[in-house]
Amino acid sequence: MFGSSEAERQRVAVTLTLATGEVLNGHVFLATAQKLRDLLNNPDQFIDFEKRDNTVAMIGKRSIAMIAALDMPRTDHLYRRTVSPAAFDPYHTLGIDRGANAGEVRAAYLAKARLYHPDKLASKDVPKEVGDYMNAMFIRIQKAYDELETTKTLA
Repeated sequence: MFGSSEAERQRVAVTLTLATGEVLNGHVFLATAQKLRDLLNNPDQFIDFEKRDNTVAMIGKRSIAMIAALDMPRTDHLYRRTVSPAAFDPYHTLGIDRGANAGEVRAAYLAKARLYHPDKLASKDVPKEVGDYMNAMFIRIQKAYDELETTKTLA
């Protein structure tokens, strides 16, 4: 890692399980074309690990029992999907049948809105990617409800 410049490195969200059983969530840094397994198989004895509080710790590779990348969808992918009206299905977004009545639509909306509301995690220390994802999902849920609310089936 010492040979890579900061511009050439990418942050990857991971969950580390240590040999002691302790589980850590944070980020590791990979070179541009590097894979997670390359990071673990290089001759370095330690990896840079960025904790949730943005402090960086050196973790000995021998103390790692398991490492898993958190494959989170990028928020720009969520926005890109909502641009095309033909691809957006408000019923699928809210998880309801097409024949759902107004009460079922509202109940599904409220359940999803509570689940994905960005303020839900405001007091918790979460990565920016998680907050962006929650915000994008909340916007998508709101859009689905607004679209169904204006249809004549809910009038």
